[in-house]
Amino acid sequence: MISSRNKNSTWLAGCLVVAICLLIGAAIGSLAGYVVAARVLGPVAAAGPGSALVQPVPAGLIVSTPSNSAGSAPQEIIINDQSSSVGAVAQVLPAVVTVIAQDLRGIGSGSGVFISSDGYVVTNNHVVEGAGELLVIYAQGGRAPAKLVGTAPDFDLAVLKVEGLAPGVAVWGDSSELPLGAHVLAIGSALGEYQNTVTSGVLSGFNRELGGLRGLLQTDAAINSGNSGGPLINLAGQIVGINTAVVRGDGFSAGAEGLGFAIPSNVAEKVVQRLIESGDARPSFLGIQYKDLNPQLANEQQLTITQGALLEEVVNGSPAALAGLQAGDVIVGVNGQVLDDRHPLVSLLVEYVAGETITLDIQRAGQMFQTQLTLGERA
Repeated sequence: MISSRNKNSTWLAGCLVVAICLLIGAAIGSLAGYVVAARVLGPVAAAGPGSALVQPVPAGLIVSTPSNSAGSAPQEIIINDQSSSVGAVAQVLPAVVTVIAQDLRGIGSGSGVFISSDGYVVTNNHVVEGAGELLVIYAQGGRAPAKLVGTAPDFDLAVLKVEGLAPGVAVWGDSSELPLGAHVLAIGSALGEYQNTVTSGVLSGFNRELGGLRGLLQTDAAINSGNSGGPLINLAGQIVGINTAVVRGDGFSAGAEGLGFAIPSNVAEKVVQRLIESGDARPSFLGIQYKDLNPQLANEQQLTITQGALLEEVVNGSPAALAGLQAGDVIVGVNGQVLDDRHPLVSLLVEYVAGETITLDIQRAGQMFQTQLTLGERA
């Protein structure tokens, strides 16, 4: 028979064991929580009294911050691509305009963007070509007449000038730094009727050719009639392209979707600067017909390189002919810059004007050599 004293001792011992287990469990749980947090947020630096501890937050992560008022729920801050898109659009939208062009055939429209506070607007050449009267409508209301500063049909770019201060200014970004699959946004007046339309997508490809234009960016962001001349921007709110064309279902592309094209900012910025300075910007003349090299074309031509400009024809008496270039040669570099998807020949040559001498890196029959070429001017 067990005495009541022994029963009490056994009961107390059992309670003590349960309490110890609970303490150990709590300690393990706290440690596990710390390890998980460390893996999500990264290493935690020591913070002294009163200091703020800032950690990088993965996209889409919800972070709770303490409230200043006692008893209220923590405030949730959500950081993701959506919030970045909202901020980028808010930054650029005041600089976007609708361009109204009137000619003998009637009235057409497109889009444009202010690139300076003193009223210079970038748009497409095909938006303003042949127009006798130009007008811009601001994103936040109001309108103003515009005059044509200059056009560059070979690049499908034009610059307009509006008197007075611009309501907003967009800055140029570096299109060569934009990775494939990067999130991009197109802003413009869809169908000439729906102002301030924002569409989103990704950068789908580089160095595309369409309708005589080379080195284009490809995107699946919806680009409709009326978007021409508007900006393609990154999530930092920088112009990475000027929207220019879309391919829709006809012929071989029947049923095609998500094929929009933009002039890369690294080309547009230089062409626009020349138009502002002189009213004219034409490509430097080499006197060649070429194809941008890719793995499939390289395999067909049995070449050992997959990037560069494969010469198909060299015009007699042209700068290229005088420099000794031949059909079948591959230009692989200009003044030390290697040609690739991000740096096609068209974007490298736009940095130079007629009369300048450049050094070309050439591959011929598997052998590399250099030659100098003095650029001409297209008539």
